[in-house]
Amino acid sequence: MKKLFVLGALVAAGTALVAVSSSYGGPACATKAGTLPSSACGPVFYKGSGKPQYLIASDLPLQGAGRAQPIAMTKAIQYVLEKEFKFKAGNYTVGYQSCDDATAQQGGWDSAKCTSNARAYAAEKTLLGILGTFNSGCAKLIVPIANRAPGGAIAMLSPANTAIGLTHAKPPLTDPGEPQKYYPTGVRNYARVATSDDYQGPAAAVLLQKLGKKSVYIIHDNQTFGKGVALAFQAKAKQLGIAVKGFEAWDAKAASYEAIGERIKGQNAASVYIAGIIDNNGAKLIKDLRGVLGKAPTFVGPDGFTPFSATAEAGSAAEGMFISVAGLPIEKLGPTGKAFLTAFKKYQGKTKVDPYAVYAAQIAQIMLNSIAKSDGTRASVVKNMFATKVTDGIMGTFGFDKNGDITAKAISFYVMKNGDGVFKEVVAGKI
Repeated sequence: MKKLFVLGALVAAGTALVAVSSSYGGPACATKAGTLPSSACGPVFYKGSGKPQYLIASDLPLQGAGRAQPIAMTKAIQYVLEKEFKFKAGNYTVGYQSCDDATAQQGGWDSAKCTSNARAYAAEKTLLGILGTFNSGCAKLIVPIANRAPGGAIAMLSPANTAIGLTHAKPPLTDPGEPQKYYPTGVRNYARVATSDDYQGPAAAVLLQKLGKKSVYIIHDNQTFGKGVALAFQAKAKQLGIAVKGFEAWDAKAASYEAIGERIKGQNAASVYIAGIIDNNGAKLIKDLRGVLGKAPTFVGPDGFTPFSATAEAGSAAEGMFISVAGLPIEKLGPTGKAFLTAFKKYQGKTKVDPYAVYAAQIAQIMLNSIAKSDGTRASVVKNMFATKVTDGIMGTFGFDKNGDITAKAISFYVMKNGDGVFKEVVAGKI
């Protein structure tokens, strides 16, 4: 994690800030990129001539049980910038910094870190785009700060956020004031390529119906993502006639989850929907539940239980668990996507590519193309991002609607076998 260009977690060295232009954006010849604070961000990744004129940054949790996944995502962004764009977006040279929104103490994303990162992004005059976040709760903190940044709202594009309220309202699944409260200037500056939870949660309910399950017990980690996808799942399950036997939160710091297992057992639930992220003691939760319930109930979880290697820490207890991914599976990618997989495997030095590394590569392309078409201002980059139409891209053919949601929606399910996720099927479902 600490190697240069892998852009690992915290970089301790105090990197001096490079002098920057007094204007926000503007003619490229007047600009030299600064640097984001080394307290949260790695060094500038740039191999072009001179110094880059502009920056892009990723905001991902580089600490915790699921850290392997965002580290792979940073590598995918590097690949696109270096091998495909040669550190240039049109007439502009671009550098990249990987920023960590997690802390060791939290073991995952941290609200204070997300907020401090957001302030650094807003203050850095040469930053034109943010790639992230991974966790929806962190996005809800960063988006409004980036939206009212001096010099204009900063374009922000997520490969993984799925919370409904970030982009559109769907009561009672969204909070009052969503999504408008995230855009205080009235300008939309945020989009995502991940399918939202009003599709991901319901798709899991549809899967259970197809598997013939008549009842389910729902547990969630009480975070923005976990509770949100749990509520969306619950609404669809009830609609489909699946009996909801319970709905409760688990404590990420608990020493044991056997009591929850006993409550599920007492309700004789045929399945368990575990809504949350693996960083919140997910492997321990799965182990304890299986220890009480045995092999009979079907376990299903959302994409918070990726990477599969992290869920595999639960050992045999994770075998047979279904896990959704909020996008197309890599097994179903078209020619462009398959070509990327081949090239990226060589670049990262691993034969297995994480689905979210694919999504990270796609958003990096979109952001760099948006900068290439811009006049060097933040407002222009935002406008170009929303106008994006991808044809036969890494993730296929799609664009963004007025809210910033991807137009081509897909929820893929994998099943844990021998310590890894094996693709099962793409399931359609929405509320």
